[in-house]
Amino acid sequence: MKNAHTFDPDFVRLATPVLAEFGFSSIKELVVEQANLMLQAKIDHYEAESRMYESRYGRPYETLVAEQQVGAEECKLDDDLNDWRFAKEAVVLYRNKMREIGSA
Repeated sequence: MKNAHTFDPDFVRLATPVLAEFGFSSIKELVVEQANLMLQAKIDHYEAESRMYESRYGRPYETLVAEQQVGAEECKLDDDLNDWRFAKEAVVLYRNKMREIGSA
């Protein structure tokens, strides 16, 4: 099996001029740009989800969590808080991945 980090020389020879027509200086530049676009789409999705919850509950996640009383659980709210926390964590995760790719 070929190393995932290398390209067939014939592919590179054929793809490089095509990529240059689209303003890319290398295959790596194309991959970085496409990865950033996909990551930004994920960030936008989860930021929108987080804004939706903030609008629904009229306050930021941290404030709502701090206001929760122990034992006064409501299933819908708990589910929303879990989903909201996941959305917030996903934004951080994907932003970190963008930084890592940008500095690679």
